[in-house]
Amino acid sequence: MDPNTAIIAGLAIFLGMMVILIPIAGLTARFALKPLMEALASYRELQGDNQAQQLLERRMALMEEQIHSVDRSMRELLEESEFRRDLESGKSAMASLPLPGVPERTQAQAQAQAVPVPQAERVKG
Repeated sequence: MDPNTAIIAGLAIFLGMMVILIPIAGLTARFALKPLMEALASYRELQGDNQAQQLLERRMALMEEQIHSVDRSMRELLEESEFRRDLESGKSAMASLPLPGVPERTQAQAQAQAVPVPQAERVKG
């Protein structure tokens, strides 16, 4: 057998086997890789759902913060409105709580701590 005939015969056998083996390899790959690809696709869908859920949670937190801010502003406006109404009506309202760090003084303590002003300065002033 000459070398050209051997190469042609080997190539014919190889191509003949490839005609059969390529579809078999394709079917095997399809059945082996299909579950893997489906699992990857479902994993990516879940990741997308998690991202969407995180986005919704962030939006809800921002909305709650805005609602609290509006509620706080409404309370401040209500207090200011009541204060103005009391001022305009002439009521004298005492603060319900003393200022922090400022001790309350009684009238007697205030008079005892007051510096007496000389009589000559009272007349001039």
